[in-house]
Amino acid sequence: MRAIDLAEQVPTVHKETTGAEAARIVAEFRLNGLVVADDSGVPIAVIPGSQLLSVVLPQYVRDDPHLAYAYDEQAADDLCAKLTTVTLGDLIDAKRLTPAQLPQVEPDATVVEIVSAMSELHYPLIVVADQARFHGVVTMSRVLAAIAQAAGQDSDLIRRRLDKDIIDRGRSGYLSEAGGDTARGAGEDAR
Repeated sequence: MRAIDLAEQVPTVHKETTGAEAARIVAEFRLNGLVVADDSGVPIAVIPGSQLLSVVLPQYVRDDPHLAYAYDEQAADDLCAKLTTVTLGDLIDAKRLTPAQLPQVEPDATVVEIVSAMSELHYPLIVVADQARFHGVVTMSRVLAAIAQAAGQDSDLIRRRLDKDIIDRGRSGYLSEAGGDTARGAGEDAR
């Protein structure tokens, strides 16, 4: 399979998206990273989900993980609630998030080229783009599904994973409830 065959539409976020909204989007769509788009909807960066997790933690807990045990359940919930007041732009400006320049492959890239780029960059998703436009994103789960299928480990779940975009899962109703940031997928705005 080529990158263009594996490219799918995923929800995008913007610098104005709050940390809490970003967490909700990752959870609802079971993403392993976020695509950050500019004001016109064109993807400009990627934030791995692991980085998003770390923004919940105060710096002193990131410096000494043992301090996490000092938080009771209510204090932990209070830390999470603070994400409703901070945007991704705030977190980027404060160096709490460091989005990668847009990791990408050409539409005709092979599975091996996709895996090589993901492995080299340590990113769980990669944008499929050529000079004219963005075609979507290849996620780690989608490329692993293609690898499993090519290796003879095909199943109904693998075929569904390869046939249905992440954003299509939301078309049954919760996209309309989720808010503006998930209304478009990566690549849809740039077409």
